[in-house]
Amino acid sequence: MFYGLPPDKIPKLHQALETLHELYPREVFASDMLITLWRNTTFLRDPQFMNAMRSVAETDQEKSLVWRLHVLAWAATCVLHVPGDFVECGVLRGFSSAVLCKFLDFASVPKTFYLYDTFSGPAEQFSTAEERRKWSRHEHLQDPQLLDRVRQTFSPYPNVRIVQGAVPDSFSQAVPDKIAYLHIDMNSAQAEVQALQHLFPRVSPGGMILLDDFGWLCNLEQTLAEQQFFKLHNHPVLELPTGQGLILKLPNP
Repeated sequence: MFYGLPPDKIPKLHQALETLHELYPREVFASDMLITLWRNTTFLRDPQFMNAMRSVAETDQEKSLVWRLHVLAWAATCVLHVPGDFVECGVLRGFSSAVLCKFLDFASVPKTFYLYDTFSGPAEQFSTAEERRKWSRHEHLQDPQLLDRVRQTFSPYPNVRIVQGAVPDSFSQAVPDKIAYLHIDMNSAQAEVQALQHLFPRVSPGGMILLDDFGWLCNLEQTLAEQQFFKLHNHPVLELPTGQGLILKLPNP
């Protein structure tokens, strides 16, 4: 799936993709604003991962995120033996975390997964006019039963804890002492930096931090703010072709 094109430009995109497929049969990946050639894309042939993704994805848009989900699954697998729990800030309906729970059989993992969200749209103090415009398209503002649906999604996992409220205030309700996996996707520079200020010191050495929007042009404000944060903490951010930013917590930065 590709975003942001006016309707009259979409046929040109389709034509370009058809040309690539003619030039590189069976060697083109094109989804989620990412086009690659001559890649093995081994995750597409991983039955455990693909079964987890397909069992949770409900829309073409969610299915299009397969490479981003592969990155999350890889990071989560890497930190299973790192001290600390899992955390996601910015949950929406819980899609990416639900895929991880399915992939990892999280009910059998001796960790807790903390999911933080307002489940009613962004907190006022975190919202610029542009951020609110983007959020207005999300089901957060359209589904009054969203929180109940999320609770139902994670009901098979007794070690998933759903925390409703605005970050970082909601951390006063519950927050792990140590974190092995931290995924941040709140579409707000201020909210994400505040989350990092509270949670980064709790991430264990060897833990993984993933920023969903770091590499996207439309989220440049977040990129600049997070670059500054991690520069101050002597941790480099790896910008991935998926648009994500990846940080490995170092023992002695």
